[in-house]
Amino acid sequence: MTRINGQKIIGSTSYTIKELARDADVNEKTCLRWIEQGLPTVPGGKNPILMRGFEIKDFLRKKDSKKKIKLKRHEFYCLRCKAARSAKRNTIKKLNGRKTGECRVCNGKMSRTI
Repeated sequence: MTRINGQKIIGSTSYTIKELARDADVNEKTCLRWIEQGLPTVPGGKNPILMRGFEIKDFLRKKDSKKKIKLKRHEFYCLRCKAARSAKRNTIKKLNGRKTGECRVCNGKMSRTI
């Protein structure tokens, strides 16, 4: 899953589903899914469905912030568990501005930016 770039979306403009799909570089079905997930629409408009630019930006910002995981100083992000975990001893290596290691729980790969 990739993050959507909301810089093309203008806050003072209303968008149809087709325009939003074009400016956000996503499929129209994705825009409909966002409406089902809680993206507010302009009340009273049935065809075409309109959405306000500032509400779209706010929705995308909240959607992306849910994915972020805060790591403590000694923790890594386990790619298999999808959670913050401690690494096994003697498995931590530094490579190109990143620390890698092995998860204590599942023995999966772990990573962290230095």
